[in-house]
Order: sequence, then C-alpha cells, then structure tokens
Amino acid sequence: MPFDNLHKLLAKQIKKYLSEECLENEAFKSFIKAVNDSYYSFDRDKELSDHSAYLNELEYYEINQKLKGEIMQRRHSIEKLIGTIYLLETPESASLPELDDNNLSSLVDLLQRQIQVRKKIEAELIHAKELAENATKAKSEFLSMMSHEIRTPLNAIIGLTYLMQQEEQTPSVMENLKTLQFSAENLHLLINDILDFSKIEAGKVELEEMPFDLKLLISNIKRANQIRAEEKGNRIKLMLDDDIPNTLLGDSLRIGQVLANLVSNAVKFTQNGSVTIEVSVTSKDEKKARIFFSVKDTGIGIPPDKQKLIFERFTQASSETTRKFGGTGLGLVISKKLVQLHGSYITLKSEAGKGAEFSFTLELGIGTALKQQISMAEDINVSLEGVKLLLVDDYPVNVKMASKFLEKWRVTFDTAENGQIALDKFKENEYDLILMDLLMPEMDGYTAVEKIRETGSLVPIIALTASATLSNQDRAFSVGMNDYVTKPFNPKELHQKIAKYSGRI
Repeated sequence: MPFDNLHKLLAKQIKKYLSEECLENEAFKSFIKAVNDSYYSFDRDKELSDHSAYLNELEYYEINQKLKGEIMQRRHSIEKLIGTIYLLETPESASLPELDDNNLSSLVDLLQRQIQVRKKIEAELIHAKELAENATKAKSEFLSMMSHEIRTPLNAIIGLTYLMQQEEQTPSVMENLKTLQFSAENLHLLINDILDFSKIEAGKVELEEMPFDLKLLISNIKRANQIRAEEKGNRIKLMLDDDIPNTLLGDSLRIGQVLANLVSNAVKFTQNGSVTIEVSVTSKDEKKARIFFSVKDTGIGIPPDKQKLIFERFTQASSETTRKFGGTGLGLVISKKLVQLHGSYITLKSEAGKGAEFSFTLELGIGTALKQQISMAEDINVSLEGVKLLLVDDYPVNVKMASKFLEKWRVTFDTAENGQIALDKFKENEYDLILMDLLMPEMDGYTAVEKIRETGSLVPIIALTASATLSNQDRAFSVGMNDYVTKPFNPKELHQKIAKYSGRI
C-alpha cells in the first residue's frame, strides 16, 4: 500500500471500497491524507474529552466527600455545643428553651449566656473559698491567742504549786496543793489535746525521724502514770521484749504521746485492777524492725456497739463517762490519727465490764548506738551554778515564778520585759543563754532574735512561751532560736535545756 501510517478504520474502508487505480491518483492521495489526519485528530480529541470527564467526576467525588465530612463535623459540633449547654449550670429562676440544632446563632448566644452564669458561680465559689480560708486563719489565730492567754497564768499556777510542794507544809495545805496541781495539769492536758487536734486536722503535723531509746521512753511513761495508778489501787505491769533494738529511728514525741494517751486512759478507767503495757518485736532485719504495742486494762470496758464511737471527735462511750471521768474525748482521736500518720492503725478488743486492749504495730528504722542518755531525774542534779542567762518576759507573775526556779538552781540572771530591752542588755553583757518570750510589747521575741543573730552571735536562745501553735514554733526556729519550751513548763525539762545549752551536760 502506497500510504503509510493510515488510521486503521480509514485503511479498512479504502481496502473495501477503492481500487488500485484510484489510489494512484495524486489528488486523491492528498484527499486521503487529509481524511487520515482528521481520523487521528478525532481520536486525540476523544481521549482528551474522556480524560477531562474522568477528572471532573473525580473532583466532584472529592468535593462531595469533603462537603459530607463538613456536614457531619457541623452536626457533631452542634451536638457537643448542645451537650455543653445542658451541662452548664442554669439559674434556679430560669429554664433552658427548646434548642434548635438548625439555628447555630441562637445556640451560640445561649452558650454565651450560660458561660456568664458559670463565671458568676465560679466567682461566688472563689469568694466562698476565701471566706473559708479567712475563717480557718481566724480559727488558728483564735486558738493561738487563747492558748497564749490561758497558758500564761496557768504557767504561774503550776510552777508556784510545784515550788510550794518542795517547801515544808502542813498536811492539809499539802493536800490542797496536790488537788490544785491535779486540776491545773488536767486543764493543761485539755488545752494540749485541743491544739494537737487542730494541728492534725489542718495537716500540719509532720513526723520526725530521730534516734531514740524505746525502752527508756516506755519506762518514763510507766513512771509518769505510777502515782495516779497507785491512788486508784491499780498496778502497772511492763513487758518489754529483749529483742527490742537499743536505738530506733522515729518520732519519739508522737509515739510517746500515743502510748501516754492509752496508758492514761487505762489508768483512768480502771479501779483496783491492773494495766499491762506490752512491747515486742514481731520481725526485724538489719535496717528495720516491726514493733507491736499493746495497752491492756481490767477496767470498765467498752460495749461492742460503742467501740467505733470512741474514735470520733469529742465522743466518749456515754455521757456518764464524761461526768464521772472527765476529758474532752479527743485523746483516742488524736492517737488514732497519729498512728495513721505512721501508716498503721489501732485495734480494740473489749467487752463491757471486762477491760479493754488497744494495740498497734509500727515499722521503725534501726539506728546506731545513742549517746548515753541522762534521765530528767538525773538532769535535775546537774549543777547550774555560775550559768549566766537573760530572762525575757513581759508578764510579771511569770518572771517572778521563773526567777524562783533560777534562784533555786543558783543561776545568775538578768530580766527584760520586752525585746528592745533584751537587745540592749545583750549588747552590754555576755550571757551563756537567753530565755526568750515571743509575744511582747514594743519589740516581740522574733524581732529581738533576728537582731541578735544579725550581730553574728551564736548565743543559745530558747523560746520560753505560752504560744504553742506549730506556726509559732516554725517561725521561732526560722529566725534563729535553738529550742522551744512551752508554758506551763516542766521544771525538770527547763533545767535539762539550760544544762544542755550552757554546756553542763
């Protein structure tokens, strides 16, 4: 065939309808070539048209899918918006209108109104929180003030009663003094219970981990309750495990407080019977020991239906108990919470009329050997003669009472009625020790100590104060005081502190 590259359809038609002679004609050849080009152009146009149609369909599909997604997203957003509107608080005087999910503008307006209501409620909650915090602060300040105001005269009563008992008295006067001492010490315990409970409730009690002798601690608790037990015809039995380590790590003050509470209660509620203190090791390794504590008595006991109540604040087994035995009903609450702070709990076994047993287990670290401890009874025999100190207190009766003890111990001392006078006397004299009250006119004890420490002096300063709250103690240590003795003070404790910080022991 003379024609090259003919379109297949054209080639088929030529072969069928044209003769060889026609194909030899030059004019006809030109015509066939033009028709052949038209065939190819048509195929190209058809391919382009088909491709364009395919692209349009694909684009339409993609756009359609995108629109569907946006519609679903809008519907989902509207549903969430309506849900949010329902979740937000509505004023009691108002109610939500019918919500039209097709009217987005009205939904947004309603949401804005609901948000405004929410903001108002949040503002009220913030205000209520501030009021509660202020009330808590006022309560703390009130307790601090009341503690100070009650402890200050109580310090003089207990101190002077103690001094008078050391002097020769007639039997009737001595009996009256014992009654006075018992009443004053009971009042002191009540104040301590209320303050301790307040501290624990506020979460401001942190356990220390210091080395201590558990056997000595238990022996001191037994000795402290011995006289009262004998007065009630009771016998205190002490059962100490030989495996108890000589030195343990823990908060001896709080552990002692729990045990003293339990032993004191056992003595209080037992007449002509016995109180048994048992301390044993249940397990131990090189670093820790699990110690079991038990205080068992043969007293009045507690009925099963009352056993949970006695661990509630201000609650005792019955109103008759309160009238007959006294107390705030806080001792066991405080003990329970202190044991919980140690990660343990108190268990109780008791029947009415058959006594009671309180027990708990503590895991304590084992420490290295302690420096040989001197008991308070031995401390009081350490001579303080020649010790020179400054007594700072604005309450004349307290100054008079403290002076009697210092004179008895042959301590040389000066007095100052406020922080400014104390600062002046400190600059003019050399002292082995300063006993500093905290709340005083003109200049308080905190400021005075700060100014003393600014001079670079390391003279030991002991806070001797009726302010017993934890915040006051923290502040006292933060300004540079070395120790803290709370009024009414135990004369033996004060003697021991003076001996310690003046280098006599």
